[in-house]
Amino acid sequence: MSILDEWIVLDTNVWIFGLRRFPDLPACVELLEHLDRLRVVVPRQILQEIQANLSDEEVSGLFRLLSRFPERVKINWEKTKPNLIARYQNLGCKLGDAAVAAHLEELGIKLLVSENRDFLEELSDLPFRRLSAAQAMTELRQSRMRSN
Repeated sequence: MSILDEWIVLDTNVWIFGLRRFPDLPACVELLEHLDRLRVVVPRQILQEIQANLSDEEVSGLFRLLSRFPERVKINWEKTKPNLIARYQNLGCKLGDAAVAAHLEELGIKLLVSENRDFLEELSDLPFRRLSAAQAMTELRQSRMRSN
């Protein structure tokens, strides 16, 4: 399956680095510039983390960006089942990471793009795969070349 064909989740750090245009992480910026081609779910946990880490002006900019792609970007406001979060915590995840992993599993999302190298690194057999923003951009470019 191509990154263009599946719903994906961009981790909090990808949104923050992309919105703030971190020069050391150009792939985060590029991913946000390609929201018109991707299908992205923003789970409640990630939205809360974004809001906690961005200024009010930056949050407004984020919502303006998201509103440009209503068919491509979906915010999921639902809370995840506490027992699913607890399962990830029991596997050794911090609460925020456990909530993100639980959201992905519950929503059936098969791809998480994150710049957090430690995110769930200790776990195997996850129901989704993890890519860095650069790896996701490589897949995006390859998918676009195959579809041309």
